[in-house]
Formats: sequence, structure tokens, C-alpha cells
Amino acid sequence: MGFSRTTPIEQLPEFLRIDETAQYLGISRGLVYELAKRGDLRVVSFGRLLRVPREALAALVLGSDRR
Repeated sequence: MGFSRTTPIEQLPEFLRIDETAQYLGISRGLVYELAKRGDLRVVSFGRLLRVPREALAALVLGSDRR
């Protein structure tokens, strides 16, 4: 992964894996799945793969509805 928690959101990939999202937020993968299940974090499916759009992560982190 070529980024850290201090990387500006604009420099993140367009779609992040669940583990990348967890690392960026400093939480567990399980909590990322829980946030997605509750509807607090939008995810998209590419077949069996789940990805978190950068703008959905920004909406969660910045507290705005940028979906």
C-alpha cells in the first residue's frame, strides 16, 4: 500500500480494499464491514470483491454527505 493515515484523501486510490480502508481509518476490518452493513460506509461490489469508493471514505471522515 502506497499511503498512510496522513495521506490526503484526494491522493488515495479511487477504490480502496477493505483492509486498506481499515488501515487508513485505524480500525479493524470487521468494523469496516460493520460500517458498510449499517449503511454508514458505502461499498461497491465488483463480482465478489468489495471496494470502498474514495468519496465514500471522504464522506465518513469529513462528516459530509459527499456521496
